[in-house]
Amino acid sequence: MESKENIVTQASSDEQLKEKYGGKLYRVGMTVPVDDENEMEYVYRFKRPSVPSYDRYIKSASQSGITKASKVFMLDAVIDEDRDKLTKDMEENPGIAITIGNKLTEILGLTNTANLKKL
Repeated sequence: MESKENIVTQASSDEQLKEKYGGKLYRVGMTVPVDDENEMEYVYRFKRPSVPSYDRYIKSASQSGITKASKVFMLDAVIDEDRDKLTKDMEENPGIAITIGNKLTEILGLTNTANLKKL
């Protein structure tokens, strides 16, 4: 569990980063099981993906595969402060690219929560 000091420091850091990146900043976190008893938590911060970046993602997903396309898409959006960590973590756990890539596409409206009903 995080201490109050860590939470306050994190909030201050987040505010500084929001100012640096123009306000639209997202934190994506996930937990990956290492073995039966241990888990690893990953947290990264992203700018809102651009529409051209999304278009490249869709095009490259069909040409070079979803994992590679997700990696490129995420590296377009990750903030500079988290880029090296994300790159290293994706090499060790390639599924991170797909999982987080899916979350980033939700920001742009690609979601499973749309409803369709015959009238």
